[in-house]
Amino acid sequence: MSDDSDLRSYTRRGALGLMGAGGVLAATETLGFSNLTRDRNLNIAVTNDLNSLLKVYVENENTIIDRQRIDQKSVTVYFENQSDIDLKSINVIITHSGVKVDYTLSDGFSGENNSFILDSLSSGHTENITISTQSSGTADITLDISSDTLPELSIELERDFTINNSTS
Repeated sequence: MSDDSDLRSYTRRGALGLMGAGGVLAATETLGFSNLTRDRNLNIAVTNDLNSLLKVYVENENTIIDRQRIDQKSVTVYFENQSDIDLKSINVIITHSGVKVDYTLSDGFSGENNSFILDSLSSGHTENITISTQSSGTADITLDISSDTLPELSIELERDFTINNSTS
């Protein structure tokens, strides 16, 4: 009889431990992965945004953009290729809510409305998009970025931030 109660005690402890571990994992940084599938052998290196193949940041090189509030009229978002190869067909879709925004593209980008393509980004090079608010207020911005440079190299990320151009 006491063996049964010992097993239940271990089972309860195990369940509580798993729930605690799940809570810790849910509250920590995921480093950009939300889904991963592969049919064959797979090697993965996980890194933070500042060391990734495609570094996405604002004016200050060490400021990654994700859920950030930027208190100014416009923000320049930089896309830097930190890989050893040229990245091809980088797609950037920008959605926003709040005040209207305008986009200014560096020479490498083409597109219109809120969908832009960077045909090629050479290793070590940087291109940018400046997002400006048209009036006082805030604009919530979402960047959906993807690139399928090689069949075995796919980059997908989403970054959110807010431009606050409110006058006091």
